[in-house]
Amino acid sequence: MDAIEFLEEWPVERRGLLHAAASDACYSAYDGRKSVEAANKAFTTWARRVAVIEDLPAAPRWMTGPKISKIDHLLDSQG
Repeated sequence: MDAIEFLEEWPVERRGLLHAAASDACYSAYDGRKSVEAANKAFTTWARRVAVIEDLPAAPRWMTGPKISKIDHLLDSQG
């Protein structure tokens, strides 16, 4: 329902074929005529095309790995 509301609020002058396809897929999934996965794919395709969402590269491992404090490093080297 959130996707449907978002699509309905999108400016009419900025709609196109992908918007129509995404809207149709979302309504069809809401009514049980299509799978939620198909609606998600259609919505995501449209959203990427109009730059509502974008694919971001994954954060480097050094940014997301476990944090090691100085004390942890000292304890490891003594042990």
